[in-house]
Amino acid sequence: MTDQIDELIEGVTVDAYGADEQLWSFRQAFEDNARFPFVGRVVGVEVDVIQVDFDGDERHGLVAVCRRAGERHTISLLDLTPAGPMPLDTWQLLEAYRRWSGAAPLAPPAPAPASVTPWMYPRFATIAVDIESPLALNPMGDWDPTDEYWGEPGDAVDPFYEDVIAAGVRPCFEMEQVIPGVQPDDWDADPILEAMDLHHAGHHRAATRLLEGLLAIDVRCVDAWAHLGLVAFEIRGPGPAAKFYETGVAFAEASLPPGFAGVLPRGMIDNRPFLRCLHGLALCAWRQRRWDDAEAIFIARIWLDPTGSYDALACLEPVRDRQRWTRP
Repeated sequence: MTDQIDELIEGVTVDAYGADEQLWSFRQAFEDNARFPFVGRVVGVEVDVIQVDFDGDERHGLVAVCRRAGERHTISLLDLTPAGPMPLDTWQLLEAYRRWSGAAPLAPPAPAPASVTPWMYPRFATIAVDIESPLALNPMGDWDPTDEYWGEPGDAVDPFYEDVIAAGVRPCFEMEQVIPGVQPDDWDADPILEAMDLHHAGHHRAATRLLEGLLAIDVRCVDAWAHLGLVAFEIRGPGPAAKFYETGVAFAEASLPPGFAGVLPRGMIDNRPFLRCLHGLALCAWRQRRWDDAEAIFIARIWLDPTGSYDALACLEPVRDRQRWTRP
């Protein structure tokens, strides 16, 4: 870490001459690279740091613009210490400025709790499927929990999310979606939407035939399995629905590598068929009072899509309390 801090100081001040220019360079580095707000502590009092600024007074140096109880305060940045988790880039900038100023170093950032073990997708399908061409997993960079919104500073974070956040950065993917006969982005010719329109109009058999026709062309159409499960869940109950949902899950799981521990955000729309099948399978288990199965699937659903799975999180408490499923 020491060498990285020295390199950071050199990078910030390389084209700045004299203390005044170097302070302005540090201010700009905070504006460009630090993540606000973050929680700090000043003489034992926690504040939300919303900005780092420089007013041109070299004696004062950089200042932290803080918010507490609805009021704004300005204090020397050297009088502030971090009071909670923060992105590593922000912590390094604080440490670099302190070293440049000759101040004592910060305490190193706290490691993730030892009780947090790496998460791995557990797999739920017991159905064997034959898939010659697995659905592609397209890498979409890294998912960093520090980039996500978990509530306002000072708000309590759901205990379940604490483990997800502590697990740190994980790879992010978008799973290939197959809809036979539909070109990418051709929303006007989506047979899944047509089937749902038929279902909502009461033409359940016609909707089912349309979805089964897609699977006759390509069984990897996970969204067809998801919507067959939806129709069955509403018309025939959880037993028949679970078979459809589980088959969709099986085709998606067959496309995941062993030990998969990544993120499949719902915001990437091609991930939605798999997430729909998982959620539907969990609802079926809940409705059948298979409590442990329902809980495990909802938990996996949240780990796969932490910030887009509030519906799964809302289901966890009644499942854990053994409350019977009721139609919303």
